[in-house]
Amino acid sequence: MEHCAAHKKVTSEVKEFMQRVDGVGEESITDYLLWKWEKINDKFKSIKVSSFTRQEESSTSGADFEMEVWLVGRNVNYPLVFQAKKFTKPYDAYVTKLRYPGNTKSQMDTLLKYSASTGKIPFYAFYSIPDAKTETMCAKNDAFDCGVFMADAKVIEEFADKKRGRKVSKNDLLKESNPFHCMFCCPLAGKGDLEYFKHYFSSAGSETLNQDLPEYADYLLKVPVSELDGEKLVQLIEKYNLKKFKHVAVYDMRQIEPSPHKEFNKTIR
Repeated sequence: MEHCAAHKKVTSEVKEFMQRVDGVGEESITDYLLWKWEKINDKFKSIKVSSFTRQEESSTSGADFEMEVWLVGRNVNYPLVFQAKKFTKPYDAYVTKLRYPGNTKSQMDTLLKYSASTGKIPFYAFYSIPDAKTETMCAKNDAFDCGVFMADAKVIEEFADKKRGRKVSKNDLLKESNPFHCMFCCPLAGKGDLEYFKHYFSSAGSETLNQDLPEYADYLLKVPVSELDGEKLVQLIEKYNLKKFKHVAVYDMRQIEPSPHKEFNKTIR
């Protein structure tokens, strides 16, 4: 399947998963998203960090972030750090949810401080179900059939700090996002320097452009999934303190060409 269409299919399947599995939580949606993503392309590899570490028996893993994803381009590497939120109702006290836990905004502050100190790009992954009034940053992107959206965490902080008004709707948040598949469909995405991120997300500053792949990302990039060494992964998790992530992934985009779809070339905002 063509690269862009394959990723549209993944985000469509995530939407259907949420519709069919009532009450499914963020962590299960992330597991499903990464599983589907890995199935469409052997250039994508991910590990669930808790599978290689001892976790205390509890309902949560204790990780700070949902996932870290390294996108490897021909000229630069983009390290993305995600926090995930499932937002499906038109209104649902979203400011309070963004200020989790207990109206402290601690979760968001942790994401932003970590990203600033490491030169990684902070994102929110919104697991959501769009409606007829849903708009995103890019006007033509098949958003209606998508269940995963990406938003710059620095922009979303403005909602948490109540700079965008007290009553925030699902569509207010999605308007500041793009569908997840856009980073594979936009003509900017296929360029060797991944211009897509610099175009749409202010957090993708110059400090992210010259990062060498850390040892763990390079290992995932080069070694087939069937040959990954569990003991080596445990060592890398400890060495790089990867327990802060629920998932770590790497995606090789060096051979990806810009989208052939003319409608994307005409509608870049």
